[in-house]
Amino acid sequence: MRYSTLACCLVLLIQGCAALKPYPDASLSGEDGTCQRWFENIEATLNEYDLNDPETVRINGFPHLGVNRFLASMGEWTTSNDAFAEWLEHMRQLDATGKKLEFANLPASARQQLFSKIPVEGSFEQVLEHCGKCLNQLSLNNPEHKKRLLEQAQVPDAYQSWKRVAGLYPLARYAASIAIERLHRNLDASFKIPLATLPRQGELIRNSPPHSNPLPSEHIAAMLSSAYDNPLGIPHLTFLQLQQLLEHFAPVWEIDTRNDTDKIGAVALDSDQQPRIDTDQPTVYVAHSYARWHGRVVLQLIYQIWLPAREKTGMLDLYGGPLDSLIWRVTLDPEGVPIAFDSIHGCGCYYLLFPSRGYRAVAPKDGAEPVLSPKSIPTISPGRRLLLRLQSRTHYLQQVSFVDDASEVATRNYLFDDVEQLRSLPMPNGSKRSLYNNAGIIDASERTERFLLWPYGIASPGAMRQWGAHAIAFIGRRHFDDPFLLENLLDKR
Repeated sequence: MRYSTLACCLVLLIQGCAALKPYPDASLSGEDGTCQRWFENIEATLNEYDLNDPETVRINGFPHLGVNRFLASMGEWTTSNDAFAEWLEHMRQLDATGKKLEFANLPASARQQLFSKIPVEGSFEQVLEHCGKCLNQLSLNNPEHKKRLLEQAQVPDAYQSWKRVAGLYPLARYAASIAIERLHRNLDASFKIPLATLPRQGELIRNSPPHSNPLPSEHIAAMLSSAYDNPLGIPHLTFLQLQQLLEHFAPVWEIDTRNDTDKIGAVALDSDQQPRIDTDQPTVYVAHSYARWHGRVVLQLIYQIWLPAREKTGMLDLYGGPLDSLIWRVTLDPEGVPIAFDSIHGCGCYYLLFPSRGYRAVAPKDGAEPVLSPKSIPTISPGRRLLLRLQSRTHYLQQVSFVDDASEVATRNYLFDDVEQLRSLPMPNGSKRSLYNNAGIIDASERTERFLLWPYGIASPGAMRQWGAHAIAFIGRRHFDDPFLLENLLDKR
């Protein structure tokens, strides 16, 4: 039996290798061929140095394109030539963003070698755009390319099935359901306590965004309305418009602070390539993404904080360790009104869902892990902000409220930075590297719980991880960046 299983695995491996075909038009000549070979050379160089950034999934045979879960879901909307062209352009831009960061992380000698083979004059970024658009034009005129892209522009899930098989998942699932129910009761309890009477262990410190003028709801609606005017209906916003929206919906982070491990800060790398958090400069890392919402695309605003550690309580603490992080997300409908707010820790753990007015959380239709939805969040009045209260040490989200006058609470102003900066951080010697390994995990943040929770199929449970690698359920399969996540978990009241 063992030999037949091994033989079967070898057959699948061989078939997988055989499926790795070169670009559909391997005989390309002229500038198109030169561009194609240059992209292949980039891929080969990145593979040589093991610097493939997992946030962008490469598409076999199309080395100038990348895909994520949202873009993979949009393939079904490419029924017109214009929609297909826009889909290609989004995938080209996604790949180019990843390649710029990967290129910056290469040794200087490798970067110079790629420059020496550059197919046309210009900077690395300019040639990425020029050659990518040339190859996209070929795909626009080739039905076979579209067929292959629709088949291959997919993202594998973040679960390792072999672990579930080896770990007797059906039995482990039962044990998890009991533990999850207990955890949800504990997490939910704090949301039933008014903010002012929540117990504290240290000093309450509020981290507030830089002062900005609030945007009238009519202005937000008009801004988004014009942004949807394109074949795929993906809201195209300028950098300034995104910045305005991120500032408008930015929360206040109030943390029960006992020591420096309860302070948010900026991420940096030391001389040993190990991450550290500079708590002298409170920083919130921001990004945006998209989701699917009943036939429309909706905008999501993302805010992430980093803390030096989840302080361990002792040798038997399975969940403490270096680095901690929490992500807060705001999902806006096409008129710019929040549909829901949700959050996870940087490990993908402790998913919480807060429906906005008019919506309610529903049980998952696939029978997967229940979702904790402690409360709904009413309409945010003009001039007010959401306040997120975090517990000391565990950094659990304890309460969501609105900012009010509380002179006894110390306040620090935080800066915004781009989440993408974490994929290419400078080191003291002048080189750069990603905060994450090529599996999207921060090695330095490993937790002891991984030895207990491996049967659920999640790589290194408890470790902080990169966008796109957040598996958020031990029972079933669920991802934070699933474009249908909220559509499946919310319903109208």
